Amino acid sequence: MQLGMFDPFNQIFGTFTTMFIVIMIFVVVIVIIGVAFACRASSGIASSVARGFTMEAPSFVIPERHRGQTRSDGSEMKTVRLPEKCPSCGASISHEGIDWTGPLEAKCNYCGGTLRATFERV
Repeated sequence: MQLGMFDPFNQIFGTFTTMFIVIMIFVVVIVIIGVAFACRASSGIASSVARGFTMEAPSFVIPERHRGQTRSDGSEMKTVRLPEKCPSCGASISHEGIDWTGPLEAKCNYCGGTLRATFERV
């Protein structure tokens, strides 16, 4: 008879334990998904900066602090990297017809959006 008294306690404790385990698994899965999306978003940013094309730019495009610096062969460093696509409209950007508007900035030929270039030491 005494074992019968503990059956409801064991059933309730077992139910709470099961619920706790299920909730913890759910929380862990949500955290893993959140971390995966955060990593993907940050790698997307990094890869969008790394992608693009490099080109020799006019001297006024190079920031003043980098003007006049020379490479090992004695030529001036004028290499910049532009994105492959316009961040505003998504149009493809090509080497031809880049309209430079200032240091490390160009204008998209389709929407007029600003393209940010990065200075690269080659």
